Amino acid sequence: MSAPVLQVESLAHGYGGEAVLDGVSFAVDAGEIVCLLGPSGCGKTTTLRLVAGLERPAAGQVVIAGETVTGPGRTVPPEQRRVSMMFQDYALFPHLRVRDNVAFGLNGVARRDQRRRVDDLLDKVGMAAYAGAYPHVLSGGQQQRVALARALAPEPYLVLLDEPFSGLDPELRGRVRDDSMHLLKVSGAATLFVTHNAEEAMMMADRVVVMQEGRVVQNGEPEEVYCEPASPFVATFLGEVNRFDGLVAGGRVETPLGSVAAPGFSDGAAVQVLVRPEAIRIGEPESAGAEARIDAVRMVGRSTLVHLTLAAAARGVYGPDAPDGVHLHVRSPGRIDAAEGEVRQLSLDGDQVFVFARE
Repeated sequence: MSAPVLQVESLAHGYGGEAVLDGVSFAVDAGEIVCLLGPSGCGKTTTLRLVAGLERPAAGQVVIAGETVTGPGRTVPPEQRRVSMMFQDYALFPHLRVRDNVAFGLNGVARRDQRRRVDDLLDKVGMAAYAGAYPHVLSGGQQQRVALARALAPEPYLVLLDEPFSGLDPELRGRVRDDSMHLLKVSGAATLFVTHNAEEAMMMADRVVVMQEGRVVQNGEPEEVYCEPASPFVATFLGEVNRFDGLVAGGRVETPLGSVAAPGFSDGAAVQVLVRPEAIRIGEPESAGAEARIDAVRMVGRSTLVHLTLAAAARGVYGPDAPDGVHLHVRSPGRIDAAEGEVRQLSLDGDQVFVFARE
């Protein structure tokens, strides 16, 4: 098995005496797209800058294609790392035509080979017709495509992307993102990109590295991170949840939606139960399950979001002094046959229910 193209080992960094990164480690293989995902200020962009060589870490090392480029007593300049970086604002040179922007990093390549490489990339990103245009006449999506072509032109070992699609409107963002993903995969380069958008990370990445307060808190395939979150933070950052508190008894915990397995917890342990909206199924009236009143039904794109109140069930579980109703969100694919004011029965998909120690 070949070594990873990028190995990040125990990176630590800070500004003004305040720690920003604390022991960050992960790897990226050739042809793999890995996402650094987390909220603003968690250290994602700092990690990217350290990998690129734009800053030097306080501790740890970066290895690219088997060569230590950052480590004790050693720092390889950014231009010698065979790394391309695409910034959030694309950073195209306004005085250069599209073709010359893409060719900018091809120093030392024969002019005929340069032309062939640039024309091939512009064709792949759908910008061949704009080769002679200047950046200011291009739309945001077109500039993004040119920037990606420029990043791939030198055939780097590693491509770094910092929030590359954040400036695009939603419809264009999805199309450009998909095109970029396919081109990056075809290029064979290792790719590391930063985003705070969980859906974007799930759609683009082969692996997701979730960061919180300068640390890696989970590293896995998108399905694993979503369906097997390592902490409440990961579960809530990857998607909306309904939250209940309870006490474990006999390996289970009671919730307004029914009894839930709590493996690994001793009796009497205080836990929180997180339930994804898509884990709740809306059944027919009079069927088995917790009873709920439908408060609102809203179709949101490809799914329907339903707001419900579980009044009777909440009092049954938490006692007569419980607050009047437990509010839930349910998300179902497509359209559902439900109307405001109806009383319906709910069932639960245990695969999207997570139990953690109460914080």
